[in-house]
Amino acid sequence: MQEEKDKEAFRKDREKAVEEATKKLLLKAQAGDASAQAELFKIYSRLVKTVAFPYYFASDSLDGEDVVQTGMIGLLNAIRTFDPEGGAKFETYASRCIKNAIIDEIRRSPEPTLPIDPGTEAPPDPKPIDFVEVCPSLSSDEIKVLQRRMEGMSYAEIAEELGVKKKKVDNLISSAKRKLKAELFG
Repeated sequence: MQEEKDKEAFRKDREKAVEEATKKLLLKAQAGDASAQAELFKIYSRLVKTVAFPYYFASDSLDGEDVVQTGMIGLLNAIRTFDPEGGAKFETYASRCIKNAIIDEIRRSPEPTLPIDPGTEAPPDPKPIDFVEVCPSLSSDEIKVLQRRMEGMSYAEIAEELGVKKKKVDNLISSAKRKLKAELFG
């Protein structure tokens, strides 16, 4: 029992220390410190990908990289406008800014193919997806490429790792997106 209490106390202390360090970086970034801003981008890039993932398939005119880049713009907005003394956690505020930027961009795109529900919440941390279970029609190459994209690899990195051309990666992702949209959204 005491061990559980100690673990919880440690977790809370660590969370508080992270939040304090984030506030210091935010104040520096808001004062124009480019290295502090870069550090925040590094720390919160996974959050951007997590929030962006549900929107990867929401538009034919935006690919995954476009969605993530739009999310990074939302993160930049969060860094610039967050009030460290306001009482909210930066991660919560940043998630909302990222999501809003992505939804706005999808709405501006020529033909959003899926409805965007303004109340939809992004998952806190994506669990590994079993693509075979989700969409049995995906080829093994499509699954490999999707898994690497979800790990945050660029098209060029995937192409290099798999020993194929970048265009092949693009084609595999496009094909997988079509199959996933058909399977998941009918």
